This record gives sequence, structure tokens and C-alpha cells, in this order.
Amino acid sequence: MVQVFGDFVESTHKKENLTLGFSPSSVPISERWRNNGLSADYIAEYLATVLNNEENESDDTEYLAEIKSSASYIANELLENGMKYCNQHTEYPITFHIELVSNEIRFFLENTIIPANAERLKEFINELDNSDPDEFYIRQLEKTAEDELEDNTSSGLGFLSIINDYSAKLGWKFQTVDQSSLVMSVTTLVRLMLQQTEQLNQQTETENKTNTNVEPIEVKGENFTIIYNNSSKAVNFTGRVRLRGLQEYTVVFELFDKVLETNKNSITIDLQNLELLNSSGIDMLSKFIITARKKKTVDIKIIGSSSKTWQARLLKNMQRLMPKLEYELK
Repeated sequence: MVQVFGDFVESTHKKENLTLGFSPSSVPISERWRNNGLSADYIAEYLATVLNNEENESDDTEYLAEIKSSASYIANELLENGMKYCNQHTEYPITFHIELVSNEIRFFLENTIIPANAERLKEFINELDNSDPDEFYIRQLEKTAEDELEDNTSSGLGFLSIINDYSAKLGWKFQTVDQSSLVMSVTTLVRLMLQQTEQLNQQTETENKTNTNVEPIEVKGENFTIIYNNSSKAVNFTGRVRLRGLQEYTVVFELFDKVLETNKNSITIDLQNLELLNSSGIDMLSKFIITARKKKTVDIKIIGSSSKTWQARLLKNMQRLMPKLEYELK
């Protein structure tokens, strides 16, 4: 039996394409999480190299950087979902495939899935089909923040951020791969258009200043740094933040709490040097903003990069969670 939803099309396996296979049970998922990021970065580098070497070679370095960032995020989200929700009682691998077709990049991720998870995913797809994606995204951000869920993947935030922050189309195919054991697989497709042009609202605001002296507060990971210090008066995010779930983001919540202790009325968050924030990180940021909104005494300003389209969309959505939040793109 085969069921198709959304904007699904079959892979052509023509022109430029890359296929990778993964054995989800070969290493613990905690170790696999790091491998997901490395694999996503490799896929993004491959894609950028292909695009830069085509006949119509692009000399737009900012455009290529944005494509790399988009590809890395999308590949990482697909791999994280595939690893987490695959049926580990089978020997079937997880297969990732990427191809360039006409004016779009297609990302395919196929993994086995247990029936209960398949039904939950179909329910999510049905709600997505019957909702405005933008409103659905905000609703799910609110839901995960209010319910204090540890597992944001069940809310579909990764899929929704791909649609809303990267203007991509999604599709799914469910099929039975082994009739004797009724093993089911799902193939998730993300279709990212090339050379998208979109008018983005940009606002220029004046940064809040404080005179509070505080020692640097810092969280460091393998590929990122989050730091607050007295000279910048801001929490600065740098690199690629791909922590696993809200539990690992606890250290970031603690950093925000310490900053609020010394700046009770305002906080500035600088994302200009942030290359990637996974869906768990988006969930973390939305939870913090909703917490600040409830206090009613804290003003938040977020500074993003005008060269990173996904940040412009993200900040606009964060402002919807807290209408008095200010954001600026530089």
C-alpha cells in the first residue's frame, strides 16, 4: 500500500544527485546526533560546490552562503527526525538523497516507521493541510512553550520552520516495504526553490543601553559560542547550535536567567553571527520569549543578519509571540 501527501514527487536520479545511507542502530542516538550535524554540513558543502561549478557559475557569495545554510538546516532536521522515529527493530537503513532538478533542490529522507508514529505524522499532515502554515507554526510554538514539552519534534516544529523560514514545500510517501512483516517506511521530501526573491520587512531600532557591570557569562559547544559580556550589553550567538532537545538547552536558559538578574528591564540578543539554530533551539528561544512576555516588565530586542533570510522570518515570528519585542536586521 502506498499513500502520498503534500507536494510529493518521485526522485529522478538524474543530473547532479547524492545518496547517503545510515545505520540508525549502529551507534547510540546521542552519538548519532553529532553525526547528523556533520553529515548535514557535508551535504551543504557538496551542494554549494555543485552550484558554484555549474555552467552559470555564481559569483554571489552571499547567495551561496544562504543556500549552504538552508541546506544544512533542512538536512539536519530530516536526519534528526529520521534517526529519532525510525523503527530500530528492523535492519533497513535510513537513506538520504539530494538532487538538483530544474530550479529547485530536492531533499529526500526515507526511514522505517512504527504504525503509531505513522498515524501521528498523518494527523500532523492533515492539520497542516487544513491550516494556514504561518498560523499553525505560531500555534505550535505557543503550545510547546505553554505545555513545557521536552520533545518538540512531536509538534512538527522542524517541518513548520522549513516551510515558514525557508519557503520550502513538503511532501510524504508512506509505503509497506516488507509484506511478510508489514514493515512500513516514510519518505519525507523537501523542495527548496533556487533564486527565491522575497520582500522582507526590516526594522531599524535603537539598541537598549544598560550600565550594569557583569562578568562574562558563556556557554560553549563544539561548533558554537553563546556569551554575554559587559562591553556588548547583549547575548551573542555564534556558529551552529544543534543541541539535542530542550534538556541540553537548559544551560542556555540558565544563561538567560543570569542576564535577566542583572538586566531586569531589558535584554538584547544578537544573532548576526549565528549560522544555524535547529528546531529545538527555536523552541528554546520561543519559550524564553513567552516567559519574558509573561513577566510584562522585560523588553527584548533581537538583532539579526540581513544576509540570512531565515533569520528575518524567524524574528518576525518571534515578534508575533511577543508583540512589543523589537528586532533589527543589519
